[in-house]
Amino acid sequence: MASQINVQCGPCGYEDKMKNAKKWCTNCEEGFCGECEKSHKSMKVSRDHKLISVEDYRQIEDITVNMNCEIHGKQLDLFCKKHDIAICVVCVPSQHKTCSSSDVISIDEASKNAKQSTAISDLEETISKTLDDVKYCINDLEKTLKNVDKEEQTIRKTIADTRMSLKKYLDELERKLLLDLKSKHENCKSKYSKILDQMKQIEQELENLRGQTLKMKRFASDLQVFLGTRELKNRTAEQIGSLKEDIRDHKNNRMEIEIHHVLGSLIKEVKQFGEIKVIETKASLKLKDAKIDQAQTQIQVSMQTVCYVSLQLKQNFDIKGSEKQISACIISSDNTVIIADYFGSGKLMEYSDNGKHIRDILVYGTSFDLTTVDTDRIAVTYPLASYLKIINIKNDSESKKIRCSFNSWGISFQDQKLYVAVYRKGIEVMDLNGKKLNRIVACISLSVYGITTTRERIYYKDTNNKVHCCSMSGQEIWVFEDQSISKTGGISVDNNQNVFVVGQHKLTLIQHDGKDSKVLLTDRDGLDKPGAVYYNKEKNIVCLGYKVGSIAMYQVS
Repeated sequence: MASQINVQCGPCGYEDKMKNAKKWCTNCEEGFCGECEKSHKSMKVSRDHKLISVEDYRQIEDITVNMNCEIHGKQLDLFCKKHDIAICVVCVPSQHKTCSSSDVISIDEASKNAKQSTAISDLEETISKTLDDVKYCINDLEKTLKNVDKEEQTIRKTIADTRMSLKKYLDELERKLLLDLKSKHENCKSKYSKILDQMKQIEQELENLRGQTLKMKRFASDLQVFLGTRELKNRTAEQIGSLKEDIRDHKNNRMEIEIHHVLGSLIKEVKQFGEIKVIETKASLKLKDAKIDQAQTQIQVSMQTVCYVSLQLKQNFDIKGSEKQISACIISSDNTVIIADYFGSGKLMEYSDNGKHIRDILVYGTSFDLTTVDTDRIAVTYPLASYLKIINIKNDSESKKIRCSFNSWGISFQDQKLYVAVYRKGIEVMDLNGKKLNRIVACISLSVYGITTTRERIYYKDTNNKVHCCSMSGQEIWVFEDQSISKTGGISVDNNQNVFVVGQHKLTLIQHDGKDSKVLLTDRDGLDKPGAVYYNKEKNIVCLGYKVGSIAMYQVS
């Protein structure tokens, strides 16, 4: 609902004058009185700014569109077409240095005619269609809820009619059965009430999104529409995801009673009055795929089967001063190898790709696992201290220290999120500021040391010689078991979602569906006590730590 609070003139307020605004500048995001409006229009830098009435501004003041970069806090004044994301000037050298000049354009150019774009139209259509689907689901659930009450009444009558001829003998059995009926009836109603409440909540959220979209389209600037469309699209996608999950797991229950067929002739042998059955059938709830899903769906490529994968040795070298198996390794954006020596010196070391020792990266603590965050930064776990650090390897500075709820072992970075295997807690999901976003515990054992991720899946090893593949919500997809899999060894995933995992004297590649595997290296190939494994998706190279402080790099073909 639009606020009726007076909007103050920004420039006047800067001079400690209280004056009501008549216009609102969507570019400057502040109000202007009549006098200041003239000055604003007269200046070349603000001559093309969009001014709307204060009344129109009140229609969109509750629509929050983030105009600043969440990472650097700078204004979003550029857009990367390659990654489909609004960025600030600091993002270009830090995270988009490989993007071409044609990929990075001004935000004004990208947001031009945003109100007429297919993105806002698709968003409106998506919300509208999903809202219709939710209303249909609510109507269907309300009918089903009424039918459950009718079924309950029918069963009560059947029980009462049967009881009339068997009153004395069946009093106790009737009592037990009615209690059973009551319990199951309440469970059914509770189930439908819960999903009904969820649907109504989603309906309300979608109503709000539709209202915000209409207001934004009508009153907001192109820039606000451009950025707001993405935020509202993400929120809509979240609601659709939640809705799909509710619908997928929902089943209708139909109650009925089954009276014992020999009750009339064998009254003395019958030990129960009947049985209340809750029959589950596939619900008729449907959710149409909207354009928002279609827009985000990438073209699926055929997955490579592991039987055709082979390795060719490119380089191997020994690690200076290491006397034990290394715990982790990665290949940096500069093609150097960064190594965590948890079981030996505890150091974090950097080597060139031809085996020359470059330096020891200054750390305080014993590092176990590491993952690449961007071209400049890595995230490192310190299990003994129960925290992780984000380190800038270009200037040896600590960007962030994040406290974990217990010993932090394996770590992986995906879509601006850290996935950390925490002892006795599960997989903790957090942003780069350390904010806990989720904890996935449904399918994880107490001790997990190795973890890796793709955009859609999480892969981890447990202490029972198993490799697990689960969804980002923790729903298990497949499990691969091999007695040779080591509990502390590394795990990595290739571009086809095939999983590299080390075992006792061998390197195994598990097929993306978990149904097949191939042993790529064994002790016959000189592989002795492998520990760390890392797959570089850009160069299609596997980096492997083995023996006592040795590194080997293989080209995958």
